[in-house]
Amino acid sequence: MKSFRPQAGYRLTPGLVFTAAGLVAAGAGAADTSAPGASAGSDAIEEIVVTAQRRSERLMDVPMSITAFGQEKLDQEGLRSVDDLTRVSPGVTFLRNGTSVSGNYNDEDSDLSIRGVDSAAGASTTGIYVDDTPIQTRHLNFGTVNPYPALFDLDRVEVLKGPQGTLFGAGSEGGTIRFITPDPSLTTYSGYARAEFGQIDGGGRNYEAGVAVGGPIIDNVLGFRVSASFREDGGWVDRVSYTAPPSAQAACGYCYPAGFATVYSGVPVVNGVTASNANWHDTATFRAALKWAPTENLTISPSLYVQTLHINDTGTYWIDISNPASNNYYNGNLQRDPSNDPWYIAAIKVNWSLPGVDLVSNTSYFSREQHSISDYSQWAPTIFLSNEYTAAGDTSSAYFTDHQNNFTEEVRASSADKDSRLQWTAGLYYAHVNENSTEHIYSADISSTLGGANAASAYLQPAFGTIDKQAAVFGEASFRFTDTFKATAGLRYSKLDYTGSINESGALVGNTNILSSSSGSDSPLTPRLVLNYQPDADSLYYASAAKGFRPGGIDATLPSICTKGLPDQPTTFSSDSLWHYELGSKNSLLDRRLQVSASLYYLQWKNIQQFVYLTCGLGFDYNLGQVTGKGGDIEVEWRATADFTVGLNASYTDSVYTTNVSLAGIYPLVTSGDHLPSSPWNITTNAEYVWSGVQDKPYLRLDFQYATAQRSLVPYQDTNNAPNDDPTQPGLPVIRFLNLRAGLRFDGVDLSLFAQNLLDYHTPTFVSRDLATTAQNGYPGTNFDTNYFGRGYAPRTVGVTVTYKF
Repeated sequence: MKSFRPQAGYRLTPGLVFTAAGLVAAGAGAADTSAPGASAGSDAIEEIVVTAQRRSERLMDVPMSITAFGQEKLDQEGLRSVDDLTRVSPGVTFLRNGTSVSGNYNDEDSDLSIRGVDSAAGASTTGIYVDDTPIQTRHLNFGTVNPYPALFDLDRVEVLKGPQGTLFGAGSEGGTIRFITPDPSLTTYSGYARAEFGQIDGGGRNYEAGVAVGGPIIDNVLGFRVSASFREDGGWVDRVSYTAPPSAQAACGYCYPAGFATVYSGVPVVNGVTASNANWHDTATFRAALKWAPTENLTISPSLYVQTLHINDTGTYWIDISNPASNNYYNGNLQRDPSNDPWYIAAIKVNWSLPGVDLVSNTSYFSREQHSISDYSQWAPTIFLSNEYTAAGDTSSAYFTDHQNNFTEEVRASSADKDSRLQWTAGLYYAHVNENSTEHIYSADISSTLGGANAASAYLQPAFGTIDKQAAVFGEASFRFTDTFKATAGLRYSKLDYTGSINESGALVGNTNILSSSSGSDSPLTPRLVLNYQPDADSLYYASAAKGFRPGGIDATLPSICTKGLPDQPTTFSSDSLWHYELGSKNSLLDRRLQVSASLYYLQWKNIQQFVYLTCGLGFDYNLGQVTGKGGDIEVEWRATADFTVGLNASYTDSVYTTNVSLAGIYPLVTSGDHLPSSPWNITTNAEYVWSGVQDKPYLRLDFQYATAQRSLVPYQDTNNAPNDDPTQPGLPVIRFLNLRAGLRFDGVDLSLFAQNLLDYHTPTFVSRDLATTAQNGYPGTNFDTNYFGRGYAPRTVGVTVTYKF
């Protein structure tokens, strides 16, 4: 039950940039006369092997836009969380948006999209996988948030762009992020350790320590891998006490409870700090894996991954009383907004090499018990008393849980002969996903306004759950017609059944006990078609088309204060789907010292599921017409000399609604020309110089991110969609983020000093308020909610990191 997360985007043409990049790559490729499979020079960029198509392949050979990070690259760039990872992944937008329309002040809440496929309603648009196990959530209500694994002891991370409906199913409509852990070795011992300390300018301290080790227990028969890590990220936002500015009463036809609002002049005066650097959080992980080879052709690999995330308080600050330029970030909340998120994955993977066929079975169970408390001491009086600053001691609290118990089973077979003209993969998939979110609001303000018996009866929701059952058969085959030309066709047929149930009571829903349920089913076909031309081992050109899909779901019943003015009350929403088309090229040039990958895409997203925020502070999920998206990305890595490497990643994203949508034809929700949130241009550059002639190999590394501001409107900013709009909300800002690292590498050790956010970028990337109270929202002359919330990056942080690998 919360406010909005605004963003928007202006039009820029990517044609010149990507056409020029393609011509450079094609021209250089024509000049490169190396034969297929020719060996690379000693300064060649290291090849990356991925499994994006469910088989091990060079990244260079996969006809798809992929960004891949090995553990070494994660460490080089200082990436420690999904926030860091997505910031440097072209075409990916990630925001911490706990104060958005879909949030509940939980700092764990996030908005993740790939290539502008963005939605805070229904099933996830982006698949989140740990190895072969999906862990993303279905967005049920304000308390459901996505989990993400920590970036420690990973073999690699793969960011797959575009729908992955053929090989990864309905949860990957816009793309998939795969966190892949290291396999235990049966032959050699290896280890990895990392420790870090950092000081946030004007804030707290970061600490980290972790270790991983593995190797054979019985040579060639039994191996293990064990890892454990702990990281605490310091806070930089202080919770403070304040004195509200002078106020007066003003008439307000839409306000509760008596047609007037409290209007303040000026901003609050900060009295003192009640909790310093309150928004710290810590993450602990443990993983244990075995690999048993009872025969030469059979391996059985059980594993257990456990993670716990604890967030002490929100990183959102009140803009009016803060001064980010001086590292003064303040929030006036009366209470903390803590969150705890323990979860684990237990899995057994079986690999069996048969004559001509490789067989894989992965059985997994994902269990999660996330719970949080939200301080509604500001939200409740703003919505129900038309007073943005609560009285001292007048607290309101909301208690949330999100329970998930998911079972998945996948069996797939693949052709074993890598030299065959025909390569194929086929499989069966089953998932039983049980998610239930609960909510309990304790608020005297809500109860007294709406006639509740007491504060505890403001709102009780012991159940808001969905059971999703999915059974699928899928297959994909590639045939090489000539040595240079190959075609790929894939298809997935799924049978999806979902059942949703909600139990609500309390003053918020008229002191009645509401039991509602709904069920549905879908049988989508999600194909994928690819044509690619590969004249040699260092050049690939491809064209692809793929379909993504999401099932429908159920809405909670809205209270009467929300249905005022609505022509009807939506109780369900239906499935949506998209088609995605991509042209791309991958080239290794200059004796494989230069790699260029570029792609252009176009997509059509129909019947799009989105959240509709109402002037009562609540909302519902609805199907909002059609979106057309276009853009592209380019990744360049060049080892200019044996010591000097530079890189450039750039992406362009533009996703726009092409139809007007209204409720019952009279209540506007979307206007043609509105955009989905994303920065139009996102550019990252990096450079690293290593003095390889010096014994301890000193190095200096720079990473810089630049994103352009989003100028066009999302539906909630567009006044054509009144009364559910807020034109005062800004879009995504210009982002300038610089990291610097300098260190020594010797004998498996990397010892470095770093500065993150060296420019001390402090513009909020996300701004919101509890309630839009302009005249168009039904509040003539009484725009009383002037308390805006900001959320951004941590201030400049300096520190030291040491890693050891053997």
